Amino acid sequence: MRMRLRFCCSFFLVSVLAVAVNAQPWPTKPVRLISPFAPGGPTDLLGRPVGAKLQEAFGQPFVIDYKAGASGNIGADHVAKSPADGYTFLLITGSFTTAPSAQQSLPYDTLKDFIGVSPLARGHSLLVVNPRIPARDLKALVALAKAQPGKLSYASSGAGGIVHLGMEQFKLAAGINMLHVPYKGVGPALQDVIGGYVDLMFIGASPSIAQIKAGKVRALAVASPQRSAAFPDTPTVAELGYPNFEISSNYGVLAAAAVPRAIISRMNAALEKALSHPDIKKAYAGFGVDPWWDTPERFTAWIAEDVARWARVAKAINYQPSY
Repeated sequence: MRMRLRFCCSFFLVSVLAVAVNAQPWPTKPVRLISPFAPGGPTDLLGRPVGAKLQEAFGQPFVIDYKAGASGNIGADHVAKSPADGYTFLLITGSFTTAPSAQQSLPYDTLKDFIGVSPLARGHSLLVVNPRIPARDLKALVALAKAQPGKLSYASSGAGGIVHLGMEQFKLAAGINMLHVPYKGVGPALQDVIGGYVDLMFIGASPSIAQIKAGKVRALAVASPQRSAAFPDTPTVAELGYPNFEISSNYGVLAAAAVPRAIISRMNAALEKALSHPDIKKAYAGFGVDPWWDTPERFTAWIAEDVARWARVAKAINYQPSY
């Protein structure tokens, strides 16, 4: 009887302590939103307005912290290995789900080391070219590439990323050869396409919409399943003879897998409120994307499904990672 009483008392104390820990306020200090790409990219543009709304909701700064490099893997690894205290989150693009099949090894496990908090946005990807390129449409671009094998160059946000794999998939479908020029982020890649150092690239609408409207780059096709509301007259790649081709420009927020579920739930609820706010809807429309919220469970499942999809693409194009 005495042993049973001692056990019950111990269990009660542990339970009380657990409740007390979980009841501690969060956040009590600034929260970092890790952008794994250079400033000026979509994680930066989409993360800032949401960070401002989160700061309003929680009364603590939500700071964009840039850790660019290795196609986003440096930033992702930093979050995977950060203390699981809810003060470090990862902003992701579609490149996060290409990494497992696009690289020989990763310093983290994409499916085991992270949990989805919520998606942020769905966007359209566009094929843009420097205005000096004479091709005015996709058919003309393919003809130009065939006439000058290996002369045209395309930029990406990093080797093994979604833009790189997507273009390699398109090259295979179109039967063309172009030179790949990788960058540490979408922003620097786009700037060199604008400057004429590289000829073209696939890019999300969010970082390119202003440059397209200003005539600094020309949009030839939409790589998403549907046409973009911002460019309704620009046809999709599928419409132009390449069915089932898609580079989805999706964004979201992840946390290390061990972060307490109570914090994940609070962040998810705050993101739902932020993404439904008229200010965010207006800002995101200006970036050419639509706000997208979902539960942690469904977003985590979506990530697993997209990892499997890009693994199938990598196999179809016989992609051999160089690192």
